[in-house]
Amino acid sequence: MQTEQITESLGRYLLAIYHLAAENRVARSKDIAEVVGVSRPSVTGALQKLEKAGMINYEPYGYVSLTDAGDGLARKLLLKHRATQDFLQLALGLPHERAQEVSAQIEQSLPADVLCRLVQFNNFYRNNPGKRFDWDPGCRHLCEHLYGMHGPSGRCADEGDDVSLQEAVSHNTGPVPTAGEGPEQTPRQRASSRPKSPVSRLPNGID
Repeated sequence: MQTEQITESLGRYLLAIYHLAAENRVARSKDIAEVVGVSRPSVTGALQKLEKAGMINYEPYGYVSLTDAGDGLARKLLLKHRATQDFLQLALGLPHERAQEVSAQIEQSLPADVLCRLVQFNNFYRNNPGKRFDWDPGCRHLCEHLYGMHGPSGRCADEGDDVSLQEAVSHNTGPVPTAGEGPEQTPRQRASSRPKSPVSRLPNGID
């Protein structure tokens, strides 16, 4: 098994071992099971796969430690996890537990160039609090207005009534065009009319 084939599930075990080793120098199967929230037999199967992949040093009924390759991969996963969770909480306003849950679902598929831009965005957002927008949980009509596609029904976070199209669009993009103001733009025309953000040059060494 190659590094690129580490699944989301195995990544959770790898991070658990990394955190336990950071605290106690070594990790034990029962501690890994407690951190990940699974049974001991499930841990055994995962550890065998990680050992075969060259990610850990493992002896049945013994301690578990990361190899150099495992430590390097765990650090990459941790970076992705922290960056995505930071974005989800800071920019999108998700609660801590929800941000952790969603981050675990998307972090391992995050490409290096996207990660680099995400980290830069988080840094910009932290250093420019005056440029933050007021997050609005109602997005169904806004999805239709911007992209011509139906968004989530109801509200994105809390149960409640949908916000109106006028409220959603005026809050985020300005007033809704009314009849007689010209033909409706296509999603592509609307996208091309929005201002473009400059893209920073990527630093080397991120993969």
